[in-house]
Amino acid sequence: MPSRDAELRHVALTPEGPQLRPGLDWSPRHRAGVMVRPLLLGICRSDYKEAARQRQGASQFGHEVVGEIIAQWGRAPFSVGDRVCLDPNRPLNRGTAFADLMPADGTEQELTEALHWVPRSVSLERAVFAEPLACAVHCLDRARQALGGQVSGRQVLVVGAGIAGTLIALSAQAEGATVSLRNAGVDKLEFLRATGLLPAGALGQDEPPRTPPDAIVLATAFIEPRWLRWALEAVAPGGAIVLYGGTQATDRFTEGGVELALDALRRQEGTAPVRWGRKALTVVGSYGTEPSCFARGLRWLAAPDATWALERLVSRRMGLTELPLELSAEGPKSRPGKVLVVP
Repeated sequence: MPSRDAELRHVALTPEGPQLRPGLDWSPRHRAGVMVRPLLLGICRSDYKEAARQRQGASQFGHEVVGEIIAQWGRAPFSVGDRVCLDPNRPLNRGTAFADLMPADGTEQELTEALHWVPRSVSLERAVFAEPLACAVHCLDRARQALGGQVSGRQVLVVGAGIAGTLIALSAQAEGATVSLRNAGVDKLEFLRATGLLPAGALGQDEPPRTPPDAIVLATAFIEPRWLRWALEAVAPGGAIVLYGGTQATDRFTEGGVELALDALRRQEGTAPVRWGRKALTVVGSYGTEPSCFARGLRWLAAPDATWALERLVSRRMGLTELPLELSAEGPKSRPGKVLVVP
């Protein structure tokens, strides 16, 4: 893993400040940059997948981070001392945050879109959830678009009681929806009950809610056919199903006259009108986030009450030197809670 002594791309920190390395072509893409000192990091499911070489797509290794700007150069839109979090879905030339330092450079616009200012009123233990919360906010936006209106006053059911499913449920609750959450196993449900973040009566295993939900979000580790079938049966006529959980390139659902290429639908954020029996509904994909979602999520994290006490979701903390062993075991872990890394 990179260390403070490792060579940093493009820029060297000297007593006189950041200096371009000899021979670098100072193109418009590299006219601004920052050096970020990670303060606290979360391990994402995708980090486990990357370490096990199970993840598709571009690398996002070490992206759940809240850090402090310790140097800036060019037209960087930040000041030394600013706290920032990262949107890994925006174009940016950066190192991993699983290190003592994370360099990042690009155009001024790229830096603005990829790094988001974190108010110091937000504790590190809450701020580290900014990126997964922004993804949850974006997922809720996809549900809203599929329903053709607000989720306030609607019934929203989330399948999957991991961190993603929990944050999606909390986001829907904050928007005024009546929320329920389902999970196959009991360990994550018991852990979540202990946090008090969601009403205990909203949590269950595979029993359908009494009132058919207007929207169902599948936030399981993998979108299994049985859960999609369950959602198609449970959702209200005219409702929406959002595909958020993991998919593989070949994943398809072909039952009851419904044919869906799940991976393409999710990653391309497609929209598919379908009929299940006599019921018409919409299936949409949710992948990544948008810059505006960070702003909304950070406003929620700054709330003075305990509504967003996400530090209750932390199940373990470790040092950076312990990270290789944590990631060496094959693939993502199914245990409840969030594991944090303290550099």
